[in-house]
Amino acid sequence: MKPVELGGIAGTGLAQRIIDVLGPTVQQHINLMDADAVVIASTDTGRIGSRHQGAEEVLRTGQPVLVSQPIAGHSDRPGINLPLVIDHDVCGVIGVTGEPKDVEPLAQVVALTVELLIEQDREHRTSAAAWRAARDLVTALSSGARARETAQELLSSAGMPRGPWTIGVWAARKARRDGSAIPPANAEQLVREINDGTSPGVPGRGRAVVWQGLLWAVVQGETLDEDLAGEDARRFITRGVQEVDVLSSWVQDMNGLSGRVALMPRSDEHFVPPQELTVLATRLTRDALGRRASVPRSALWPPRTASLRERAGCFCIAILCSSASHGSRSSLEGICARRTTPSCSGSRCSRRQPWQMSHGCTLKKGTMH
Repeated sequence: MKPVELGGIAGTGLAQRIIDVLGPTVQQHINLMDADAVVIASTDTGRIGSRHQGAEEVLRTGQPVLVSQPIAGHSDRPGINLPLVIDHDVCGVIGVTGEPKDVEPLAQVVALTVELLIEQDREHRTSAAAWRAARDLVTALSSGARARETAQELLSSAGMPRGPWTIGVWAARKARRDGSAIPPANAEQLVREINDGTSPGVPGRGRAVVWQGLLWAVVQGETLDEDLAGEDARRFITRGVQEVDVLSSWVQDMNGLSGRVALMPRSDEHFVPPQELTVLATRLTRDALGRRASVPRSALWPPRTASLRERAGCFCIAILCSSASHGSRSSLEGICARRTTPSCSGSRCSRRQPWQMSHGCTLKKGTMH
């Protein structure tokens, strides 16, 4: 985290707002000085911009300075000046006027309050900056080739200049009425933790943002907890992406899931269709999905002579069209439990095919199986 610069805080108006809030409570004049001993906020606005001799001494020694008598030629008044310490560095000085022995206990409370407010503001600004960086990264990746350089720069600035990367999206289990995504309940907290580097589910560097109803996360490496948004949340995760162009293509594909959240699997589902077929289903119109979902299963099923790959494709398309058309994947269990081959009855048959396993087909982006 960057050192606090009180001059920057003065520019935002925060310094004066803090003093304006504390002044009436303390019922004494309060001055806030920056690292150059210049008054940047005060209950006595006429002193703003002037140098404070007592603050210069505090900044030089790091110790409190008591002023018992007015100093000739200076605007300093009797009172106490205390260092403002943030991250073990003296970044400024807080001064409270009055008889030193009377105002010292009060000044300690004022200094602690100012330190806490400044730290809180810095954390907020840091989180906001990280959120904007994550949003810009996802939007740049979703823009394709025309924003490739911007995406690469944002990845580099986030400490993730090279692959492999992992990209994931999460949504609440229940969708909106129109089938679009709702972010997980803990999405905002996860965004802060991932961007701050404190998320236990993301041990490496990462950027996260809530965008278009989905919680997005782009992380360095292949370690990403699928259940970081809760076991009940829907998720869609791709690991081990090596090229920015491929990462960009996945983000563009995942965009479609925000409107067809029923296509995103849950951790408790026994069948997960191949990711390529899932993203292809998001590109079909609702009329097309409904038409395919209404076709009898027997019409979709391939003949006995069909290859394993052809059988897997027909099976997955039937599932995806049905689930996306009806806005839920509740029909999956029934479909998975049906006769899946002419000579096999039930999903627990010993002749169960690889594409019927709990993790679905091993088809990956850019490969043919």
